[in-house]
Amino acid sequence: MNIKEIYLDGTKLEANANKYTFVWGKAIKKNKERIKEQIKELWEYTQKIAEEEKLDKTEIEFEEIDSEKVKETIEKINEALKEKEVSKKIKQKLSYAKKQWPKNLEKYKEQEEILGKRNSYSKTDKDATFMRMKEDAMKNGQLKAGYNVQISSNNQYVVNYSIHQKPGDTTTLPSHMEKHKAMYGENPEVVVADAGYGSEENYTYLENNKVEAYIKYNNFDKEQKKTRKEVNPFATEKLYYNESKDCFYCPMGQMMHPIGEKRRRSENNYERQLVQYQAKNCEGCSIRGVCHNQKSNRIIEVSHMGKYLRKKAKDKLESEKGNYYRKKRCADVEPIFANMKQNKNFRRFLLRGLEKVSVEIGLFAIAHNLSKWAVTAV
Repeated sequence: MNIKEIYLDGTKLEANANKYTFVWGKAIKKNKERIKEQIKELWEYTQKIAEEEKLDKTEIEFEEIDSEKVKETIEKINEALKEKEVSKKIKQKLSYAKKQWPKNLEKYKEQEEILGKRNSYSKTDKDATFMRMKEDAMKNGQLKAGYNVQISSNNQYVVNYSIHQKPGDTTTLPSHMEKHKAMYGENPEVVVADAGYGSEENYTYLENNKVEAYIKYNNFDKEQKKTRKEVNPFATEKLYYNESKDCFYCPMGQMMHPIGEKRRRSENNYERQLVQYQAKNCEGCSIRGVCHNQKSNRIIEVSHMGKYLRKKAKDKLESEKGNYYRKKRCADVEPIFANMKQNKNFRRFLLRGLEKVSVEIGLFAIAHNLSKWAVTAV
């Protein structure tokens, strides 16, 4: 086993959780918005009555609401309407609002604290997130509570593992690498991974940490096939860039000049700088329908740092060394997952909670490495 060269991949394992007891971040947001709109309507109704009776009006800001603010507003509304003749519907709504809304907002606050940056969690294992699993018997993209397990290997031995609550592999690499460094006191010299990890953020992280990366980007395999059907000639990466004039050329040869910049921050707080380029006149262009479907002249967004790192990754992957690592990756890390799921039938955790499922994966890693060593030692 050699910890200097590692092969990285991930898989999703189902949590020991009820798939029908869930909390969704979008549902919380929607319910909070509904309460905000309804209490705003009740307040506007109260202010309308105050105006009709020539009483002083009070302004309340409803951009952000919490249980205390809702309680206070409902009390003010009840006080203002105490001796007024209001409809039965309004009375019922106020009664319901007083009993339920503050309590519901407290519940939503607690749920948001559990969610953190996630979009969902299971009520029976609050650390588990709902993810799409490959083991989908119904083949309908069903979501199940689970964890994203990342494993790096060498010679089919588990070198490092980490458990993540987000389904995507892209954002897991920095924290996985930090765990490797904490365990062994240094970074590996080489990391090999598939296209799920190919991002500007990850290339930058590995370059800054002096790790040689052999990581595919999202359409590297399509480019290798070089079939007309799979390569889109109108894609942004296919447009020619003139560095001296800082412009792109559209498929019809029209110059696309920079018109502005955007900055986007990732979940790991990495900031990408995107430059926008726009064509001068797409009106009447014979290939406009296949080139783009924007209402005005075509605008593209380009990260020059990402473009540079992608080109660097492509050169490495297509080198003799890159071909060797790409072929070896499939035969190194993927058999560990085959052993886990097929041979050991480890597809679902027995324990609940991030800390406990980490122990389960740790026990599997020890057992796997010992059995591997026993076979090779004979």
